[in-house]
Amino acid sequence: MSFDAILGEARTAVAGGSEPDWKGLRDRIRGADADEQARRAALAQLERIGAVHRARRARPTAPPRPVTRPAQLRTRPTLTGDLDVRRDRAGEAWLLAWPQRPGVERWEVRIARRSGARGDYEALESRELPGTATSLELPLGDVPLRVHLVGRARGGRLLHRAIASGLAPESWDERWQRRAS
Repeated sequence: MSFDAILGEARTAVAGGSEPDWKGLRDRIRGADADEQARRAALAQLERIGAVHRARRARPTAPPRPVTRPAQLRTRPTLTGDLDVRRDRAGEAWLLAWPQRPGVERWEVRIARRSGARGDYEALESRELPGTATSLELPLGDVPLRVHLVGRARGGRLLHRAIASGLAPESWDERWQRRAS
């Protein structure tokens, strides 16, 4: 058997993580029919393979990384428009409130829901409130809502508007991201 085959056997064992029979490998190299210089070179190579094996064993193994789920995409609460809308709680009710505005004859309210973070909002309900209204109770559930609030004058002209998106119980107390209208 040649020195290359013996050294290949040692490398394979080290790469596989098993402990080679170092004494048996050295005895096989010493017993081979070869000149003394080739025998010494093969023994030196076997010693280097052994050093690699000892270094790998001495290296501390890192604990396995905990399995983490990717962060879920979720809608951040956002307010767009020229109307100052705030969130409020009255017992179990989730309320949107705004200041009374002069000249507003009626408020148009459109509520939509989103089934997933990447889906579109689907219309849930649409209604009108009198111009004196200053709050709206929301049917919050496990999906985010978007509320369009539009204040109209007598002739139907738009006076004020607000769009509140990402309204859900878990994000109710988070700070709103404000966007220009």
